[in-house]
Amino acid sequence: MSHISDKQGQFWYFDIQLRRPDWRGRQVLDFGGNVGNLLRDPGCPIKQEQYTCIDVCRDAVEQGRREFPRARWIFYDCHNECFNPAGRSRLPLPDIRQSFDFILAYSVFTHVVPTEMQRLVRGLQPFLATHGVLAFSFIDPFLHSWPGEYAGNNFRWRLDRINRDGPKVDAARAVRLVADAPWFVLADDAHVWVGSERLITPGGGRARSFHVYHSPAYIRTLYPEAEILPPAHREMQHCCVMRR
Repeated sequence: MSHISDKQGQFWYFDIQLRRPDWRGRQVLDFGGNVGNLLRDPGCPIKQEQYTCIDVCRDAVEQGRREFPRARWIFYDCHNECFNPAGRSRLPLPDIRQSFDFILAYSVFTHVVPTEMQRLVRGLQPFLATHGVLAFSFIDPFLHSWPGEYAGNNFRWRLDRINRDGPKVDAARAVRLVADAPWFVLADDAHVWVGSERLITPGGGRARSFHVYHSPAYIRTLYPEAEILPPAHREMQHCCVMRR
């Protein structure tokens, strides 16, 4: 079975980041929306009929379709190291012949390398309606998201979580390796690649995990016209907002 997410809070995250826009009657594309948890948030005013989800996880799309039958669900058979390793590399986005007021991507580009992120963002931008907004999240590894509650930064939080049940990765060495890196990958909860898009799954199999971190400064070099916002709703993820 492909990945089924139970993560909540996506609607409130984007509602805060986009300064509480009027969602009523607006067409929303949830790119990488999994089973449609955006719609499950209490108080979310987005109607099924105005919601479209594109995802690389076939099982998630099928479950979402069962739970929200009036929404539009599209399986995108594109390769992803964790979530669709058998998919086609660099598959063009589906030609859905529709425009959207909001295109949202929560924790999608935290799992793909930068050239693939840029390809997908370029492919999504033509789907924006006039005055439409594209917003996606990314993780700054060096940010301390919960000062007073947790002493480490976002990357150290991931390493500590991996090592929670016993040492699996040398956290001190990994932290030194990525110091000041504009972007890097942590794959299989063990292997760190700094600024490299080489094949990173040892043995060529499915990666157990594939986390991509970007500094806000690096995202600004890719999207100088965008607004880069710090995390909201007690999340660790920044938001990149582009308006048409």
